[in-house]
Amino acid sequence: MSLRDLLPEGTFEEILEEAHIAPEELNSDVQNDNEPVKVKCPTCNKEVIYDKSNPFRPFCSQRCRMTELGAWVSNKRFIKGTSLDQDEDGGDINNVEFRSCQDRD
Repeated sequence: MSLRDLLPEGTFEEILEEAHIAPEELNSDVQNDNEPVKVKCPTCNKEVIYDKSNPFRPFCSQRCRMTELGAWVSNKRFIKGTSLDQDEDGGDINNVEFRSCQDRD
C-alpha cells in the first residue's frame, strides 16, 4: 500500500503537481509498494494495518479509540502551553463584552 492509496482520490496527484514532481520521477518503490502500511495502536501498541478498511485507524478497535478519547477528556493527555491567565489575551475570555462581540461574528 502506498501513500496514494491512503489519501482521498486526486489528492496525491495535486501534491505532486504543487511540488513540481513528475510521476515518473518518483522512486519505483513508492509507486509499486504493495505491502500494507503497519502502525502500532497508540493505546495498546498492537500492530495494526493502516488503511481505509480499518474504521478505527490508527487504533486497533473502538475500545482503544474511546480509551484515548477518555484520556484527553479527563486531562490525562494534553498539549502543553501557557495557561489562559498567562496568555496576553487570556483575560478577555472572562470579559463579558468580549464574549458578546464574539457571539455576533
